[in-house]
This record gives sequence, structure tokens and C-alpha cells, in this order.
Amino acid sequence: MSQTFRVLIAEPLAPRAHEILEDQEGFEVFDHTSSSREEILEAVTTADALIVRSGTRVDEELLGAGEMLKMVARAGIGVDNVDLEAASMRGILVVNAPDGNVITTAEHTIAMMFSLARKIPSAVSSLKGGKWERSRFVGSELSSKTLGVVGMGRVGSQTATFARNLGMNVLAYDPYISAEVLSQRGVNPVDFEELLAKSDYITLHVPKNTETGNLIGAAEIARMRDGVRLINCARGGLIDEMALAEALDSGKVGGVAVDVYQQEPPDPNDLLIGRDDVVCTPHLGASTAEAQENVAVSVAKQVVAYLTDGVVGHAVNLPSLSPEMLEQIGPHLDLADRLGDFLAQLAGGGLQTLEVVYGGSIDMPMRALAASAIKGMLGRFLSSVRVNMVNGLLLAKERGIEVRTTTQTENLLYTDLIELRVKTDSGERSVAGTFLRKNDPRIVRIDDYSVDVALRGYLLIFRNEDRPGMIGKIGTLLGNHNINIAGMQLGRVWQHDMAVAVLILDDPVPEPVMEGVRAIPHVYDACLVRLGFS
Repeated sequence: MSQTFRVLIAEPLAPRAHEILEDQEGFEVFDHTSSSREEILEAVTTADALIVRSGTRVDEELLGAGEMLKMVARAGIGVDNVDLEAASMRGILVVNAPDGNVITTAEHTIAMMFSLARKIPSAVSSLKGGKWERSRFVGSELSSKTLGVVGMGRVGSQTATFARNLGMNVLAYDPYISAEVLSQRGVNPVDFEELLAKSDYITLHVPKNTETGNLIGAAEIARMRDGVRLINCARGGLIDEMALAEALDSGKVGGVAVDVYQQEPPDPNDLLIGRDDVVCTPHLGASTAEAQENVAVSVAKQVVAYLTDGVVGHAVNLPSLSPEMLEQIGPHLDLADRLGDFLAQLAGGGLQTLEVVYGGSIDMPMRALAASAIKGMLGRFLSSVRVNMVNGLLLAKERGIEVRTTTQTENLLYTDLIELRVKTDSGERSVAGTFLRKNDPRIVRIDDYSVDVALRGYLLIFRNEDRPGMIGKIGTLLGNHNINIAGMQLGRVWQHDMAVAVLILDDPVPEPVMEGVRAIPHVYDACLVRLGFS
């Protein structure tokens, strides 16, 4: 007798998704789009899969009621309404549909750019107001203009493709994709400063996090071309609105198009919305009938694939590991994650290759270890994508990162050692870690230098010539800015050669102070690493 799978749909989906599920042999579909919370809690008790959008709270209560639940499918990208930890603990796979709105959002970006170039919103308003002002709305062509794309993920890459097809010259900046991969995508890889200086239009396609908040401020605007135009269809808070308003007033910025806001809906007295030189839409980037159908079809197909064949598509939580294996290798996965986070901040440049090396007595599942390392490396900077052991390697592949694994069984200085080696646009770096005591992961090597550093807190790391007075100069500089040194580790290979220093600090180091550290003679590669902070 063939198995029957029961699929509970809790929110409205495109009809095509229903057809995919209902046409599948052995599937029963239960439409609870008009049901109350209590009715859904009762219905989920016999469901194998639950499909939701953003309105259903998939929490411990709902997951606990789903005694047979094998997966939760979110028809969309964000999974803020799903308790991923609770789902993972219960062995419930969570999937989403990250590709469904790529075309839609990229098209909206291009539409906003056209609106700026041809002054379409103001012209429409003028004509409907009974005026005929052709001379007032003389526009400009996009062809042959230079577009700067900041962030070359799915939407950024698609926007670049559309722009190239319009005859635009496309510059791209993404510190986590190598220059070689960017070139393969048909764009000209540049650094951030060059993109600001050479672009006629600049479009942002990055997540909002501690690294990208107010990415565009007064200093960045000052380095742009006069009359530059900015587009933001990514996240609110990427641009300093006060600095932007001042730049619009002065004419430094010729126009702005925004689809996203720091606060949604925005304040009616928002600095930008009421201006004629600002094109604004109410977060419509993913709002097309096609996008809504795409995400619904995507999750329907994933439900079928997983329940019938065990094939995992766009998973956003941890993969299944037996409780025994997870208990044994859990600390190692955590160590790889932390080392990846450390090395991502230390290495700089577009990541080209990652080699994960394990030496020890455990029969280590190297794919899981590599995925954990990738999670640490990419997770800090891709806050719009939940990077985990399931999707980490896929995200690496998507970004052109080659991942290799190696095991060692001989000449081991430590019982368990994990080493990450990366090649980036800036060169090669490595870090190795182990456990000196239970639940005490440590860095024991940076490049070729032996150290002993806990993987937490603020770490100021720099390479310097091994000569007297170096640490004193940096200590004085930090002290002058009321930054306390809590600990220190020094490493060198040969006397009077290159050395590495790790200063454990109580507080972060502001960028102007970091510039002061880098300006000290015979200091190289100064970098502040934050561990344990989002």
C-alpha cells in the first residue's frame, strides 16, 4: 500500500501550487486559509507538511502540535515567523523560496532607474495637474551611462544583466565574491571607492546589518560624481537620509529612487518622500503576480520532492544528524563556525577557495564541517540569507568559492585540530584551532605563527616587523583613546623577522583609531575582529 502524505496550506497560495500538490499521487491537500489559529493547531496534528506565508506564527506551540510534521515550507524568502531552533530540535525541515522574486525585484530596480532618468513621476503629476511642461522634463539616456552595483547576490547580478542589455557599463563591488567570478558575470569588478567615483547611477543590493548600516553617508556622497543618482530597493537604513537630503539640496545628488525605508510605513514627514527629485514606492520590489506564483510553485515542488524522495531544496535550518553523531561532533562544528567567522574578518578581499583540514581520531563528516566553516565565513555578511549547514555549500558555489576538504592522521601536534586555509583576491591566510580544555575552543595558529587565543570578544590583530617598541606604540595609541588591553599574544617564526600580535580588548576600536594603528611604521595588516557579536 502506497504512503499518503497530508499537506496543510495555512495561507492563500497561487492556484498552480494547489494543482501541483493535488495532482501528485498519494498526496492529500487540506486548505485552511480561512481557518482560525485553533483550527490550524488541530489540523496540523496529522500533517506531514505545513505551507505558510508570513502571517502564520510557526512557533513551539504549532510545531509541538504537529506530531507527524516533517517540513515547514515558507512561500517567500523571510522566515522570521518560523521558530527555526524549535523546528531543528524536532527534526523538522524548513524551506523557503529565495529565487521567486529575483526577476521582479531586479525589474523594479530598473524601472526606478528609468523613472529617475526620464523624470516620469513628476511628468505624470504635472500633466494630470493640467500643465504641459515638456521643456521641464528633459531626461537622459541610460545607454552608455555607468551603473555601479553594490552587492552581487541574486538580485544584484540580475540587475547588472538587465543594465548591460540596456547598453550600460556596469561596475560591481562585492567584497565576498572574487574579481574573477565578477568578471565572469560580465561586470567590471572595482573597489568601493572606484565605484563611488565613476558611477552615474548607484544601486544597492546588500542586507542591512552592522556592516552596511548607513553604508552611504556624507563622506561617500562627497566622493561621487556631481549629479549622481541613487537607487535602493534592498533594505531601509543603508543610506544616511539627512546626508542624502543635504546632497539633493546642493545638487550633488541629482535624484534618488527608494522602495524600502528604515520604518515601514514611513513617517508622513519623512525627509525624502515629499521631494520632486525623489521617486518612491511602498516596498513593491517583490509585488507582482508572477513573483507570488513563483514562490508558491517553488515550495509546492519542494514539498513533493522532500516527502517523496528526500530531496532537499532551499533549506534554511540544520540538516539531520543522528543524536549520537551530533553530540560527538557538535563542538567541532561550532569551532569550525567560529574559525570561519574569524577568518572572514581577517582575510579581506573576494574569497576564491577554502580548504578545511581536520586532524583527529573522529570519523569526521567533512561536508558538515566544511558547511559549518562556510556558515561562519558567510553568515556575518549575508544577513538577508540564513546561512547554515544545509545551504552553506550551495551559497559558496553560487559565489564561485571552491571548497576543499582534507583529513590528516599523522604528525599531529594536537588531538583534534581544525585548520581553515583561504585564498582571496588579497592573498592567502589561514587559522587553526583546537580544544585545550572541554568547551574551551582556542586559536593556536594564525598563518605560520603559533598563538593561544580564546575565540571571543574584540581582537586587534596585526603583523609587524619583529623589533623593539612596536607593542608599546600601539598600546599608547589605544590608551590615548581609553581602549583597554585585556590580554596579549605574540607569535613569530624567526628573530627580527615578521611577527603577529593579537591584542584582546575590552572595547571595539573606532575606524579612525584603526587607521592610526595602520599608520605606525612597520605595522602591516591591522584588523579588528569581533567574535560573538552580530
